[in-house]
Amino acid sequence: MGRISQLNLLKTIFPPFTNRNVKLLVDKANQHIAAHLRQSKFYMIGARAQASFVNPRVDKEQALIYVDVEVGNEVVDAGVIHVGKCEGISRYPEIQITPEAILLGGTKKGTHAKIWLTPDSVYWHVARGCDYLGGFSKHDVVCLYDLLYIGIAKEQDSFQRLIKNAHHGRLKVLSEERARKPGAHPSDEIILFLFDLEPLSVQQFAAEDDDFDIFCGADQKKVVADAEKAFVKLLDPAYNVIKFQNYPKGDDGLYGEGLANYAYSLNENMRFMTANSMFKGAYSEAGLDNRQDFIMIEGDEVELHVGDELAPSLFSPVHP
Repeated sequence: MGRISQLNLLKTIFPPFTNRNVKLLVDKANQHIAAHLRQSKFYMIGARAQASFVNPRVDKEQALIYVDVEVGNEVVDAGVIHVGKCEGISRYPEIQITPEAILLGGTKKGTHAKIWLTPDSVYWHVARGCDYLGGFSKHDVVCLYDLLYIGIAKEQDSFQRLIKNAHHGRLKVLSEERARKPGAHPSDEIILFLFDLEPLSVQQFAAEDDDFDIFCGADQKKVVADAEKAFVKLLDPAYNVIKFQNYPKGDDGLYGEGLANYAYSLNENMRFMTANSMFKGAYSEAGLDNRQDFIMIEGDEVELHVGDELAPSLFSPVHP
């Protein structure tokens, strides 16, 4: 089958949200969001000093909202919302602005809002080219998180395991983490990330190959199980008890599946820190971006590659 390489891209299926918002996501009014979140099998729990919208200024005549972003006690960024460019709402909608969220197009009490923006979600939308948001360029400062826990949902999905049920890791984090911003509550600083893993496979044939079957990608359950072990072993989040010291060896992952090498990258403008390492992502519509860090596995070797170090080795040509 030639030489097969597979890059697995981690991409959030929904903007990051604080633990405070969990109660909204399990509400019956948001069943459509819950159904979407059930597509995820891989999740992370992170933390950062509480981020807030501050100094809001509304220009009703121009249909603009100006706002600063504060992390901890420091204003680190600023942005503008072009209300007139927001689809599905009027040029002069009901507006509710709090430090935690900006709600557009709902009722006076802020319910049934058409657009719900948080200090984390604006950067998620900006990365995807949202035309009604301007500024909000300091994602490297705001979207810098302490990585606390990594998990997967084997029989369930991330929504059931992490959000709907009393997940042991999330409860332990909430009970043990101290506020990073004086006076803040950990529930406003603990942030949840639900991911999908998108595979990108490259198959190369040499002249002496006698088997030209086309590889259709590794089994997704094995990819998810392998990804958990790879990230836990390399980044070592504090709340993961099992460290997978024997990785990449294992029965439920990609070891021994016939891949010449395989890798994991983060297709998001986010950075995750642990006591031992930092893992940097970068969003690209195409997925593959040389700004991204990679975890690469080849045989029994597992390595963290920074930036574009991986590109020549992962998709290297086959030599006769």
